[in-house]
Amino acid sequence: MVDRPERITQPLLDVIRALLADQDLELHGYAIVKETRRTGPTVYKILERLSAMGWLEARWEDRADEPNRPRRRFYRLTTDGRVEAAALLAQRRPVRPSASPRPALGHGQ
Repeated sequence: MVDRPERITQPLLDVIRALLADQDLELHGYAIVKETRRTGPTVYKILERLSAMGWLEARWEDRADEPNRPRRRFYRLTTDGRVEAAALLAQRRPVRPSASPRPALGHGQ
């Protein structure tokens, strides 16, 4: 059994959405920063918390392809983490059916 987050914040939901977007890929931290448009410290703290809760697997790349670039750390949701993350996102950011267009108030009536 995996833990649940104590605090549900918008940045946490953004990171979860990014991780769920393509479940077959591992994402490195900077890609998540770019996708969520959140600051590095915010994203990396969330990734640490999700890893500690058992929602994420993390691994360092074997070596950097470019000599002056540090190794990247890649993240992927675990099976349980994927289930929990999808449930949390559905609860907090439900998909709403598209609304039929209505005239703006005071127009056309």
